[in-house]
Amino acid sequence: MHLMILFARLFSWALVVTLMIGSMGVAHAQSTEPPQPDDQNVVAFERLGVTDQTLSGVFDGTRYLFNIPANWRLASGAQAQLDLSVFFPVGSAQQRLGGFLEARFNRVLIGTVELTQPGDRRVVFDIPDRALTPVRSDGRHEFEVALDNPTGCDVAPSERTAVVIRSTSRFVLPHTLAPLDTDLRNLPRPIFQGSFEPDQATIVIPDTPSISDLQAALTVAASFGRLTEGRLQIDLTTVQRLSPQARTGRHLILVGSHTGLAPLARNLDLPATLRENGFAAPGATPDDGILQMIVSPWNSERVVLVVSGASEAAVVKAARALSAVPVRINNRPNVAVVRDLPEAPADVALAIDQRLSDLGLEPRVIRDRTGTFDLRFTLPPGQQIDEGAYFDLTFNHAATVDFGQSSLSVGLNGIPIGSVRFSDETTRVTTGRITIPPSATRSGANVLTIQTNLVPRSLCTDVRNTDLWVTIWPESALHLPMKPVTAEPRRTFNLSSYPLPFTLNPSLATTAFVVPQRAPAAWNAAALLAFQMGRQTRDAILQPLAVFADNVPTDVRESYHLLVIGRPGTLPILVELGDALPAPFDAGSDVPRSVDTPVVYRVPPDASVAYLQMVAAPWNPERVVVAALGSDDSGIEQATTMLIDPRQRARLTGTLAIVDPQQRVTLGNGRAVLTGSAPTPVATVTPVAVQPTQPTPQTVQPTPAPSRNASSNNSWLVPVVIIVAVIGASALILWRAPWRRPPGT
Repeated sequence: MHLMILFARLFSWALVVTLMIGSMGVAHAQSTEPPQPDDQNVVAFERLGVTDQTLSGVFDGTRYLFNIPANWRLASGAQAQLDLSVFFPVGSAQQRLGGFLEARFNRVLIGTVELTQPGDRRVVFDIPDRALTPVRSDGRHEFEVALDNPTGCDVAPSERTAVVIRSTSRFVLPHTLAPLDTDLRNLPRPIFQGSFEPDQATIVIPDTPSISDLQAALTVAASFGRLTEGRLQIDLTTVQRLSPQARTGRHLILVGSHTGLAPLARNLDLPATLRENGFAAPGATPDDGILQMIVSPWNSERVVLVVSGASEAAVVKAARALSAVPVRINNRPNVAVVRDLPEAPADVALAIDQRLSDLGLEPRVIRDRTGTFDLRFTLPPGQQIDEGAYFDLTFNHAATVDFGQSSLSVGLNGIPIGSVRFSDETTRVTTGRITIPPSATRSGANVLTIQTNLVPRSLCTDVRNTDLWVTIWPESALHLPMKPVTAEPRRTFNLSSYPLPFTLNPSLATTAFVVPQRAPAAWNAAALLAFQMGRQTRDAILQPLAVFADNVPTDVRESYHLLVIGRPGTLPILVELGDALPAPFDAGSDVPRSVDTPVVYRVPPDASVAYLQMVAAPWNPERVVVAALGSDDSGIEQATTMLIDPRQRARLTGTLAIVDPQQRVTLGNGRAVLTGSAPTPVATVTPVAVQPTQPTPQTVQPTPAPSRNASSNNSWLVPVVIIVAVIGASALILWRAPWRRPPGT
């Protein structure tokens, strides 16, 4: 009998433990329930790239900006469906403290909702037809949600309402599809639309491109990098290698000679049709570039842009014209004939003192709580800013701003250079002087940015009904004393400095891409790098150069920064650089004969390895050579990614980096390249290598493979500990059980 009772109790405890473990598994499964599929009219906030937004306090709000696809025409029945989580402070006055939410679509009030109960809920706002037209100058739709809880002023901040707008919220946008607009004046649209749908394009070049074809393709890539601010997904391939998926799923940009593009172009219904001697555009000569765009015959939601000409010079001319948008057309909006390009501006003297009114600017009022205003000026070639430069900022602002928390700051080329303090005096028109450091300026285009941050005097102030503003007056003036550039300034670079020094010239006119012949992977890598460089440029017509690695002219070596891309064995110029490289290569070899690293590891011959190197050019101390190399195509792709991705590039704190497929980086000993004229002339300029005083183990040992999170490795300990604790407790209970006690105790 006692033994049966013992087994019964053990079975009960085992059942409890099983249920506890089972309940933990069920909770985890519920938390990973798959989301409901969206139909073609539903746009979840997650697709807009936003996360959960929290509104709290007395008055708070958030704003969502988005574009719709270029071929969408919105129809009646639109809605905004908000998934809300409402939190009230603990207490009896929850309803009094709730307040309400107010929603606006394109600045039209579409509804309010009272916050009377805590918890999760979905709120649906109908969007009237009159609110479906964007009112912003950039054409984007604007959706605003504001929390209004004025009674919250009577309580402590910790006792106020909070509302979370979940990223699962969505818009329902009924629409019809319209033909895409192929007007060249609207470029980069529709190739780049900036909507919640991914923008993807493929540059297609001839199977055997000339160096002019490649140069034109890299110019087009850089142009779209600038026009889209780097937000277009782009790649490059050849006519024969173009996959059916890319042909139907992506916008196509055909770049090259008419003969090389013929296998694709003859299937297109182009406004300037393809003939034996070129594209038949009215009035075009063999030296004229041709631009034309049509809806893709393979997908009506994509377009085909053709950049071509009857001669090599014409192809390059057409490509460069894309960086001078808007494109000028003739009789038809989808075809343009490029006869001439604007000449490079002459060395026009820049006035030392000039007001904003001299630049044609009128008073600028900034009403957003955080707003910016850009002022552009150009330094002529051969000139540099001298000491004593400044910017006199004439401004005033609303008296309703908090003087201590509001600010007005000034930056030059992305570098903060000064700010002004708000006070009662600055509510009247006043002038503050900001010193301009000469080192913050650069030859060519410069951007002076004025940024405001306006905060009301009280958190209980409804900013929707309070006018917060700053006015920048055209009496503001630049004082820019200049002096001739006597020599290139001495600069220090390493791989983490990329894309410097290439982007120091705003037209990329001192950048030469060095690539092998018959190397599509290297050509694609060059296009990706050109695209990212273009993103860093402004205004000027882009003029990068391309040369094949087996024929790099002397004038190119001496006058250009070189970006060498490909497999080392296909790049003869690496052999010429020889021991100037931290990792030199023998002719035809994809493995360096030596590496300037603290520890040298033996690498298997078939391993995919990326090599990134930077040296001062031995032909000209003012120029730099950067090599993005790979032992195979995957290695080339890895080297390119390391230069493009800012987070990866930040790891490249030297002049040599060797990267394996797991992105483990081994750095070389050299830490910097010094360019520019030295105080004392020298026969040969070599990289300046700064030896680390005491190499740490992290720089000399390979990084171990990523391991799983320690907590996940030990997750099995939790149920084991619970089981052991339960069994121990059971044993103690059984030991103290009545049936074990002697009679009478």
